[in-house]
Amino acid sequence: MSDGAAKEARPLAIQTAIGALWLLVWRLLSRSLGLVSTLVLARVLVPADFGLIAMATTFAGAVDALSQLGLQDALVRHVGDSRRLFNTAFTLQVCRGALTALVVAGASPLAAEWFNEPRLIPVLLVLAVSSLAAGFENIGIAEFRQQMRYDRQVRLLFLPRLLQVCCTISAALLLQSYWALLIGIVVGQLGRVAMTYVAHPFRPRFGLAEWRELAGFSLWTWASWVASLVWDRIDPFVLGPTVGSTKLGLYLLGAELAMLPLSELVAPVADALFAAFAAAQKDGSSSVHHAPSVATMLVLVVMPMAVTLSYGADFVIEALLGPKWHEAAPIVAAMAWLCVASPISFVCNAVLVANGRVRRSFTGRLTASIVKTVAFVAVLSVTRRLDVVAIAMTICVFLECCAFTLLLRGLLKESLRPHVAAFVRILLAGVLAMLVLQQSGSGWQNEPISALRAALVCIEIALLALTIYIPLISGLWVIAGRPAGPETRALEMMRHYGGLLRVRLSASGP
Repeated sequence: MSDGAAKEARPLAIQTAIGALWLLVWRLLSRSLGLVSTLVLARVLVPADFGLIAMATTFAGAVDALSQLGLQDALVRHVGDSRRLFNTAFTLQVCRGALTALVVAGASPLAAEWFNEPRLIPVLLVLAVSSLAAGFENIGIAEFRQQMRYDRQVRLLFLPRLLQVCCTISAALLLQSYWALLIGIVVGQLGRVAMTYVAHPFRPRFGLAEWRELAGFSLWTWASWVASLVWDRIDPFVLGPTVGSTKLGLYLLGAELAMLPLSELVAPVADALFAAFAAAQKDGSSSVHHAPSVATMLVLVVMPMAVTLSYGADFVIEALLGPKWHEAAPIVAAMAWLCVASPISFVCNAVLVANGRVRRSFTGRLTASIVKTVAFVAVLSVTRRLDVVAIAMTICVFLECCAFTLLLRGLLKESLRPHVAAFVRILLAGVLAMLVLQQSGSGWQNEPISALRAALVCIEIALLALTIYIPLISGLWVIAGRPAGPETRALEMMRHYGGLLRVRLSASGP
């Protein structure tokens, strides 16, 4: 399809590492832009504005997920180069975008009635146009993931993201209204569609010649997306009409901050791993046995981040959002801990889908969604406290982690006990680090403090958490008899890169 269709002759592990690095670069760029946007918007707009747009995007996102076909994942797993297959995927994608737009626009009065928010109708009509435009994205960009050319994907995503942030901030300063958020969403989507045609030479045509090949994989992928829809969207759907737009905005933005380690580290790594697992499956080798070790390694890295976010929640809120958002601090403190279990679900799901086990992926997502829905409704029927809801969410994520682990266990030939033991060591080290930090008395405060001072305290807590965490996890590993696990891998990496650094310093010396 393109001049870069042939993969470079690199080992799969190196390709995966490079892909993950590019995705992390993208996350860093995106988050830097998002941080600037958040710092401005949180001080110009009010929580109710964020809550209103969250209601609209939740409803539109739910409709979009119901029509999700998993076309790009199917193309990533496809062996060979087929224009007709890509044309078929593009045609289905356009039809899906048009259907989504019609449903979002037609059901906007019902959504407004459900959320008891009449302002939703015009907002949803605009989002319907955005959904229609999204259907015309160049499907050829799936080739970037197929070949693990994430450098091109980063270039593709950066300019629309920059345009979105600039337009959102400008509109917010000018309008001081929730319409600024909506303008940013639409401009960003239109910019992304345009960039897909600039970034990739493929020019899709309409046709359905290869629909049968996409149908089998897409059916279970769609079912998995529906289950994910319940998992991802139950919070605003239930909280919106129950607590109103202001508290919904507090909850959602607090959850976004709490899950920064997932969005900025785990998600891009899992995306790169999916392409690597799919490539291994095409070559006839199984990647299932790599999943537990990769997952525990991610947990090892994420744990000190979760401790920092949980312990320094008040300071994180003050530094990034300002005093209007202090009520979100307990949400951040509770939900930061779900980052500890989520990497296992991310990696397990990636390896299941990459190996064609989409039915198992659907089973895991469906089980987790049912548990979360029951827990969410039960908690809200007893209390409307957002911090209790956040704790329930965190518990559900740990249960989701267990479900995916059991699903993966059936495909493994080796025992999961060493990996479970490693996870327990990491979790214990994190809890002990939190207890040690608590003795310092500097966290979980709610006192007036400047944004700059709060940012400095956040850095101080992060360094202190890491200083406490490393000896604790090392000591627990030694007590356990130094078993092979994420600690061993981390030590090997430190020795390797330390050796490279010494070599370079020696070469540059006199």
